[in-house]
Amino acid sequence: MPVANKKILYTIAFLMGFTLMSYEILGVRVLSPYYGSSIYVWGAIISIFLAGLAVGYEYGGKIADKTADLNILRRIIISPALLITTFPVYGQRLCKSIYELELDSRVSVLLLSAILFFIPCVFMGAIIPILVKIRAADSQKIGSAAGDVYATSTAGSIAGTLFTSFFLISWLSIPKCFLLLGLILIACWLLCVIFQLKSSKK
Repeated sequence: MPVANKKILYTIAFLMGFTLMSYEILGVRVLSPYYGSSIYVWGAIISIFLAGLAVGYEYGGKIADKTADLNILRRIIISPALLITTFPVYGQRLCKSIYELELDSRVSVLLLSAILFFIPCVFMGAIIPILVKIRAADSQKIGSAAGDVYATSTAGSIAGTLFTSFFLISWLSIPKCFLLLGLILIACWLLCVIFQLKSSKK
């Protein structure tokens, strides 16, 4: 595997972890005007994110067994990129609509979290097994490849958690924060496209 390809894979893994945790923290800020930042809100969001990732890992693993390349990777990345970039358009409307139903607060936050965050998390979770399969394609060292990708993604998650909670939220409005995260994923998509174009010219 070319060195540039490895760098792209690790960059995507890092940025995916960064975006995921930043997205989770911002999710709490979106729900807090309606339901506060109680343990119910945190519990609902964490549970939905984990559920989405679990489904995504399973879904991505099956895709990786059939085909794993930058083409399929970019096709999966574009979905959460678009959903997160456009979040300011639909997020507050859905929050208001569910809130006005006057359901039990625990039911409301769980339902709203599922509607807003489950699908993007499924797609982001699906990316990891594909990254592992691409990384291991030449060496056949699946264990080492998985360890490298998950470690890089976790490092990105730590960076995303600290950066978002310490700096980003105080620098930008919540809608602009979501826009930034969407642009990060679009940048990952562009990395796949650029490398594919370069590879096709060789």
